[in-house]
Amino acid sequence: MKISFINNKIPLAIAGFVGACIIMFLTSHWGAGTSPDSVYYISVARNVAGGKGFVGYDGYYYVLQPPLYPLLLAAIKKIFLVDPLVSAGYLNAILLGSVVYCSGLFLLKHLKSLSLVIMGTLSVLISFALIEISLIALSEPLFILFVLLYLNYFDIYIEKKNLASLLIFSSAAALACLTRYMGVILILTGSIGIFVWGRKTFEGRFKHLIYFLLITILPSGLWILRNYFLSGTFTGHRAGSSYTLSQNIIFFFNTFLKWYLPIQLNGLQLFFFTLLVFSGFVGAIILIKRLNHDASRMKQMFSVLIFIFFYSVIIVISSTTTAYDKIGNRLLSPLFAPSIFIMFIILDNILEWLTKHLRRRIVNILFLICLIGWMQYPLAQTTFNVQYYIKQSGWEFSSRKWRDNSVIEYLNNHKQFESGYSFYSNVPEAVYILADKETKWSPAKTFYNSPKLINENSSFKSIRDRKNKVCLVWFKNNNRKFLYSINELQKGINLVKVVQLKDGEIYIIEK
Repeated sequence: MKISFINNKIPLAIAGFVGACIIMFLTSHWGAGTSPDSVYYISVARNVAGGKGFVGYDGYYYVLQPPLYPLLLAAIKKIFLVDPLVSAGYLNAILLGSVVYCSGLFLLKHLKSLSLVIMGTLSVLISFALIEISLIALSEPLFILFVLLYLNYFDIYIEKKNLASLLIFSSAAALACLTRYMGVILILTGSIGIFVWGRKTFEGRFKHLIYFLLITILPSGLWILRNYFLSGTFTGHRAGSSYTLSQNIIFFFNTFLKWYLPIQLNGLQLFFFTLLVFSGFVGAIILIKRLNHDASRMKQMFSVLIFIFFYSVIIVISSTTTAYDKIGNRLLSPLFAPSIFIMFIILDNILEWLTKHLRRRIVNILFLICLIGWMQYPLAQTTFNVQYYIKQSGWEFSSRKWRDNSVIEYLNNHKQFESGYSFYSNVPEAVYILADKETKWSPAKTFYNSPKLINENSSFKSIRDRKNKVCLVWFKNNNRKFLYSINELQKGINLVKVVQLKDGEIYIIEK
């Protein structure tokens, strides 16, 4: 007998509430972490709330990502008068709690063992990949929530094939696209799903496919057109990646495997390990198909697998063709909950088969012991990350290290830089978020994480054409090799050092 869907929601709600409380407690005491991307989100949100539109701290139009996350932060600032730097932590707490709860609902619907539902939900709760992104002001928690809503209601659509579930999972996909451009994967997988598992007649499938495409493509399409009219590009200027396909495949699998096992593999080891896991997975699918004649359980797996497959392939390919951050926990975090779904659906089928041949109580106890033992690793990783966050009093630009930076202290204590200057820096995010100064990037040799060169005249044009005074804030010990060094800059512009500090220097640029 399948477990009751309604009577067992309480543990899931508790798990979601605990996840929200963890993030809320940490960020309310030490503030949300501020990475380079999150600083940009915060600056855009402040400018939207202030009536300046979608503009970043550098004064350029916001086109590199869709608008929904900074728009939400701006709405909170407008309604509740809470700055995005503060509200981001509370928003991400609510989002993580919702992600845990939605994950539990999916497992509750598709698993027969309540014990596995609870363990699967706890696995999502203690995931260091999800905790990590939730402690930083990033759009991934919002994107993951929409992915889970999409998967839940797409599952309902497979069963009922009604218009209501179609509209809900289409709306979730549309909102995911307005959060991150990778949401286009949901358009692809949704279209395949409607075509394969939609209504019986071709006319019915075609009609639902048109509805789905209109709902999902129109909002993002309007945003992309807006980008083109403002910047001449659909999603911002992009360059070729500095990472090869083989490197990205290794980054992908090592990140993915680290969620579950404390291992790092090289190319050859990775090949054999992947072959072993794939063989085991295929064997499990064949076993489930033979032992379980309920076709709907196979559909559950394949609808999630389609998302995992396309997201994985597109991430690896786009990371090879386009320069952005190295593949890691952040980029792959949307795969965590779906991969847990697949793992626990397989375990549930195996458990069901074993209980038919062995004593149910003994099998359940052994399963729980194994799962609890396995969960010690991700729990230890999460605990370590949280302890590090507390020790640093935040992450990245919110950490004590950056707040006590001598260059930042100098800018905040010397009023001659209050007005009349245009600011440039090799770490403009720090100058903006910690010294409250609109700051542009210092001249760059290549595009970010790309070997593609930038024309020197084009790179120096902005800084040379400034009519007012220009201040260059330079931080030591940064690894942004795509920027010109101080020695290289001095060959192209006249730098006059104002002050030498422990953590960097400040220069005035003379015409």
